[in-house]
Amino acid sequence: MKISPLFAAAAFPLVLAVTACAGKSQFSPAAATASNPLAGTTGPSVSSFKETARADPASVTPYPFTTCAVIRKDLEGSPKYRRVYKNQEVLFCCTPCVKGFDTNPEPYMPRIIEAAAAKARGETIHSGW
Repeated sequence: MKISPLFAAAAFPLVLAVTACAGKSQFSPAAATASNPLAGTTGPSVSSFKETARADPASVTPYPFTTCAVIRKDLEGSPKYRRVYKNQEVLFCCTPCVKGFDTNPEPYMPRIIEAAAAKARGETIHSGW
């Protein structure tokens, strides 16, 4: 069976989106098109990796959720990666998620900062969709 080059080119991004995070599909067609926080980005505005290295542990706000910051997969108590961005701790489940965040962290931060402030006030935080 021969696959046309046009079909192969169109299907390739879909395959990457489905298998990008530790081989487990969290793919949503709506998320891939309309609300993709990485769509149209050209590069990092600030390196969260460098910011993590020089962060003062006493001034860092703890991450409010029990799920990955990018795909909201349950971290099951042991995140694989940690970043500090603008004095806010951010946790991730896998390498593709932390790379996506490092590329453009700004779309993820409003939700995280708002939840951290609510948690500090004693409110219940839900990290579901």
